Amino acid sequence: MSLDERMVVARFERLTVHDLRLWVSEGWVRPAESEAGPIFDDVDVARLRLLCDLSKDMALPEDAIPTLLSLIDNLHRTRRDLRLLREAVEDQPDDIRRAVLASLKARIGGSD
Repeated sequence: MSLDERMVVARFERLTVHDLRLWVSEGWVRPAESEAGPIFDDVDVARLRLLCDLSKDMALPEDAIPTLLSLIDNLHRTRRDLRLLREAVEDQPDDIRRAVLASLKARIGGSD
């Protein structure tokens, strides 16, 4: 899905053009650029929904938003990395997978 500013603002009752442009200028949302202006995709729309929730519904102070977004972004990167690691382990022969699983269990069991 590709949406321009007008289409994005129309999707959200809580979002103003001012907020949208501010959040883009802050780097909290990073739409693609076209000759006609910013183009927002599904990820941008989800991020805007989150920003509306945080700033409007939860009244999170504006200065706290970058920290929270950074934590959320780090969590998503970690989840992606873990998924890629799982896929890489699944691609290995059975004996390697068993050895990795045994090592993981030993490390988890030893951390209690």
